[in-house]
Amino acid sequence: MIVNLTEDQLKKIQIDEGIVVTNYGEEDQAIIGPTRGGAELTITPSIRDIEYDGRKGKTKGLQVKDGEDAVLKITTLCCSQEMLALALSGATVGTDKTIKPSKFGVIPKSAYLKNISIVTKMLDETFKILLVYNPLHEGAFTFKTASKAENEHNLEMTGHYDSTDESKDLYEIKESTTNPLANVTQTDSNK
Repeated sequence: MIVNLTEDQLKKIQIDEGIVVTNYGEEDQAIIGPTRGGAELTITPSIRDIEYDGRKGKTKGLQVKDGEDAVLKITTLCCSQEMLALALSGATVGTDKTIKPSKFGVIPKSAYLKNISIVTKMLDETFKILLVYNPLHEGAFTFKTASKAENEHNLEMTGHYDSTDESKDLYEIKESTTNPLANVTQTDSNK
């Protein structure tokens, strides 16, 4: 079957691997790089079906959205102390550049980033900005060395709701007609 696509459909094709930015729009924003394999954002709703006698299957109007998770995944090659600390939930980097693990118990709010984002370009020269709020890596930390290869470590930055402000969103997907990274300078956090 041949389908004629519209010009508008073609213009909205995403054409690059994207740039990952921590704390996008904040004074301490920083580009995460270098990365390998692009970036991936997965938003997973938790949908509950209301079941009743005689129900044939999923029923429009009888579903409840109970929750939603957002996870941004990247593979980074950067082995700065600050980048490694991001992969160690709540770890901190001391003034002597030593990474210290977080204590057991409640993870302090200061361990969460303000946000993490993917900024990517469309064929029509516009940009998509996919933001996840209050992210924290909750997965394992792996540091692997190999002959004739670079260390890759994976970050799975899971977004978190703000317990003190229910009106704040878990994520946003924005569109910009101007390059949102035009004035972003690299900070020391990834050097």
